[in-house]
Amino acid sequence: MDETEWDIQEVKRLKKKQLIQYNFGMLFLFLLFAYYVKTGGTFLAFLILCCVFFWIMAAHTLYTLKTGKMIGTKTNRLVQAFDRDHRGERRWKRKTMTEAVIISMISVIFTVLLFMINFDSVKLDFPSDTFPLIGGWLGFNIGEIVRMNNL
Repeated sequence: MDETEWDIQEVKRLKKKQLIQYNFGMLFLFLLFAYYVKTGGTFLAFLILCCVFFWIMAAHTLYTLKTGKMIGTKTNRLVQAFDRDHRGERRWKRKTMTEAVIISMISVIFTVLLFMINFDSVKLDFPSDTFPLIGGWLGFNIGEIVRMNNL
């Protein structure tokens, strides 16, 4: 589709729907983390889960970059297709390449940390350990809302 064929109001509606889906996902992860910490979960298991999550994200991003196919909900695929058309193929590919490199680096760092940290001395504390998660969540929402308004 050309950029002129996209209905901007429909794209904004889809982006809002996608943001709501992401917020439900983040809320689920937040509650899962809170439950995990309250039940006495270990930092080692948490780091292993994070490591697996980041490797899955890296594989997904590399797959999208290599094949150009989008994986996800219908809303997600439509929004990604709009972004690809709206930005242009080169900018989309450059953004996806940057995303793949950053996520791959984070995956490697988490894997290295998995083998380097002494886990006996690290404790998870529920209220204070969630502040970075909440900050990232708020920042993501603000950024997405600004991007929606700039369409």
